[in-house]
Amino acid sequence: MKPGLNSENINDFSSSVVSAVKNSARFGEGILNGVIGDHLQKTSNGLSIDMQFYKEESPLLLTTESLLFHYPKISNKIIILVHGLVNDETIWNFPKQAQTNYGSLLQNDLDYTPFYVRYNTGIHISENGKLLSQLIKLLLKIYPIEIKDIVIIAHSMGGLVTRSACYYAPLQGADWIDKISRIFFLGTPHLGAPLEKFGNVLTHILKKIPISYTKVTGDIINLRSAGIKDLRYGYLTDEDWQNYHPDELLKNNKVVVPLLQDASYFLITGTLTEDSDDLINQWFGDALVRKESSIGRAVNRHHLAFNLKNHKEFAGFQHHKLVNSPLVYVQIRYWMSSKYKLKKLKSSETSCIVTSENIHYFPTKPVIKISKLKGVSALAKEGITEGLSKLEELNRRRLAYKILNHIPLVNVFSKEIENVQVGITEKMLRMAKSLVEKMK
Repeated sequence: MKPGLNSENINDFSSSVVSAVKNSARFGEGILNGVIGDHLQKTSNGLSIDMQFYKEESPLLLTTESLLFHYPKISNKIIILVHGLVNDETIWNFPKQAQTNYGSLLQNDLDYTPFYVRYNTGIHISENGKLLSQLIKLLLKIYPIEIKDIVIIAHSMGGLVTRSACYYAPLQGADWIDKISRIFFLGTPHLGAPLEKFGNVLTHILKKIPISYTKVTGDIINLRSAGIKDLRYGYLTDEDWQNYHPDELLKNNKVVVPLLQDASYFLITGTLTEDSDDLINQWFGDALVRKESSIGRAVNRHHLAFNLKNHKEFAGFQHHKLVNSPLVYVQIRYWMSSKYKLKKLKSSETSCIVTSENIHYFPTKPVIKISKLKGVSALAKEGITEGLSKLEELNRRRLAYKILNHIPLVNVFSKEIENVQVGITEKMLRMAKSLVEKMK
């Protein structure tokens, strides 16, 4: 053993490696669900994330006994944190402070019991909204004491999922929205995200160009998930996307969803540069969401009447810096502990409308996902098969060689090159397809 090394150092190093591998796998799983999460769900792939509350990176069992075990000093005030696209609940943790986040700080400072949501960000926002509503409803049902106050902190897409949940709660006979006092939106694209609008326009243009390569590229870009496409205009309900083509050029089918009358809303936005009046900030906001979208400011029926006295902009804070900053927490705590007069809550007067399509059963006992490995294998096989299919199509059409055959001098050799290259490619494709067929 080298000088300076001992069993303790080796164990620490091993733990660091295991932690790094675990974090990378979790991070990759979040990205996969964000980009193709709808596909993973439809194919029942083991990599698809089920919406659940998580504690210390493990699913929280929704039983009274489990809550009392995990929260020995459980409070009658709860705070729910909802992450954004391609993330999970660990995004809230402060850099180099694994267990410090807005939830844990509010637990220490103001006695709020924190609950962290993890979900598949690739499925429709409205589907996640219904699931979140049911999850909160179940939490209240098994909670060991009566909950007096609910606060939600939501980042980016999480804000849209939260608004969708508030919309669907009365339709599911859930009265948890009557207990909400405050909702915090951090960089939420209430009116949509410019990057998704750009993706919509780009694929539309590429598919109009009469060249196979651009059409294939357009098809590939269009493979982005339903959740991402919902960000184009900030869709919240099933009616926004049902019976409409998801790739229609800049077509806004959004249903107007009003704000809750008895909850107070607080908005936190960021900018790319320190100068909030900089032209680049007006165009790009915090890099992913523009300020007008974050504060719901529009000249049409989709305008949201937020009280802009409850808006704070952090200059130089890009989109993902809003989720784990001590400065942002100071602002949240100020709003939470200030003498802000909240409106009196009233009971729900909405009738219960629950269909079998809306019902989702959350686990109340441990679920071991041995299917994740099978999910990786199935996804790999599917991706390779699709890729081989595209290559086969390009090889068959021989577009590149058709172009070369019309170039003087080059066309003398192009036919011979074409025959050799196509022959080699065909052999490679046959071998690759044979290997794929042997994959289990």
